[in-house]
Amino acid sequence: MKRLVHIVGILLLLVLAVAACSGAGGAGGGQRGISEGQRAPDFSLETLEGNKVSLSDYQGQVVLLNFWATWCAPCRAEIPAIEAVLHARQGEPFVVLGVNYQESRERVRPFAEELGMTYPILLDETGRVMQTYRAPGLPMSILLDVQGVIQHRHAGLLTESQLEGYLAELLP
Repeated sequence: MKRLVHIVGILLLLVLAVAACSGAGGAGGGQRGISEGQRAPDFSLETLEGNKVSLSDYQGQVVLLNFWATWCAPCRAEIPAIEAVLHARQGEPFVVLGVNYQESRERVRPFAEELGMTYPILLDETGRVMQTYRAPGLPMSILLDVQGVIQHRHAGLLTESQLEGYLAELLP
């Protein structure tokens, strides 16, 4: 019995060591990654209109990457809040990029029109970008500062007041 407890203890220590090391890599703004304090990996996706857009096109602006899908009820619920903040912040260096997860243009377009989505909608039809950013589910929001460094990762529904709170830290 003592031997079993000893083995379980060693395994627990190994698991903790691996978990601690997997988060290492630091808060250096120059390093690319998916954690807060790391530079966001660049990507290119098509918009609903068929134009190719890259994250790097928005360098110098605060960027909200919002991962969503039409079948996701919390995603639908947060879109009006995102739109409200976007319109309240017009003229500021702030942009929202709605990254749709694995749906076709034909499915996304009527949904976006129905909800009056005015920000660019990017089609992640393969799910590659969501996988790169290790979004644990939908909705998922990631806020980048003007240097493209991840400042906040927000899993779940994002409210207007939460988004305003994040932006208060990032916009002058």
